[in-house]
Amino acid sequence: MPLNLYFATSEVAPFCGAYSLSTFSRRITTIYNEDPDLNIRVVHPKYGFISERKYILREVIRLKDLPIEFDGKENIINLKSAFIPESRVQVYFLQYNEYFKPLPELLYKARNGRVYKDNDEKFSFFSKVALSALKDLFWAPDIVLCNDWQTAMIPGLLNNKFKQDEFYQEMKTVFLLHSWNDTNRYYSKDIFAKLNMEPPTNDNVQDMLKIAMDNSDSIIIIDNEKEKVHEKAMADPVISKILDNKKHHVIPVPANPIGKWSGIAKSIKTVLQEI
Repeated sequence: MPLNLYFATSEVAPFCGAYSLSTFSRRITTIYNEDPDLNIRVVHPKYGFISERKYILREVIRLKDLPIEFDGKENIINLKSAFIPESRVQVYFLQYNEYFKPLPELLYKARNGRVYKDNDEKFSFFSKVALSALKDLFWAPDIVLCNDWQTAMIPGLLNNKFKQDEFYQEMKTVFLLHSWNDTNRYYSKDIFAKLNMEPPTNDNVQDMLKIAMDNSDSIIIIDNEKEKVHEKAMADPVISKILDNKKHHVIPVPANPIGKWSGIAKSIKTVLQEI
C-alpha cells in the first residue's frame, strides 16, 4: 500500500510564487506523484489572480458549498480541483473570496511592502479547511505535510480538535520549516478563540513555530544554502530548545537546486517512511 500524503501549502509554482516554497512544492509533489510508494495530493488557497481558465480549475460536487465554522459563524467555502501543469498532481484550491481573492502576487504583504495584519487569521482559516475537507473527500491520509508558518496551525488543530473524531485519529503531521520569518511567525492569541481552541499560553501573541514543532510527529528543516534556516533556528533560544529535545531532520538544499531535486525528495521520503 502506498503512503498517503496530504501536502498543505500556501504556494505552488506556477500558480503563484512569493518565495522558494513555491518551487519546492512543485518539484517535490511532482516527483512523489511518479513514485509508486507514495500517493500525494495538495491543498492550496485560491488567490484571485490564479486563472481558472488557464489552469482548468473544475468544480467538484461534493466539495461545493461546504460549511466551515470559524469566528463563531458558518462560512461557506468551495474547493476546486486542478492539476499542476505537465503532471497529474491533484491540487484542491480553497475558494473563499473574503480572505484570498483580493491578495496580490506578493501574497503576504501589499505592493507598498506593508505586511498584512490578518495573515494569521487567513491562514488559520485555510488550515481548518484543509483538515475539514478530508471527510468530504472520503480520504484519510497517513501524513499531513505542513509547510512553514502558513500551515503551522495544522498540527495543533489536528491534535487538540480533530482527533476527537475517529476519522482523524491515525493521521500524523510533519512540519517543514523553509524560511525564518520573525514577523509572520507570531499569531494573535485571538485566533485560537476563532478556532474554538485554548491558546497554549496567555501571551497576546503565540509563537506558531514552537506550537507546530511541539505538536508535530516529525520536524524537517529545509536548509537552503542561502537562507541558513537551521543555523537561525539553533540560534533562537525557544526553537533550539525544542530541537535539542525532539528528533528532527535537516535536509540541505543548495542555492541552485537544479538537478538536485530527486536527491532532496529521496531524503524527505526516507524520513516520512520512518514515521
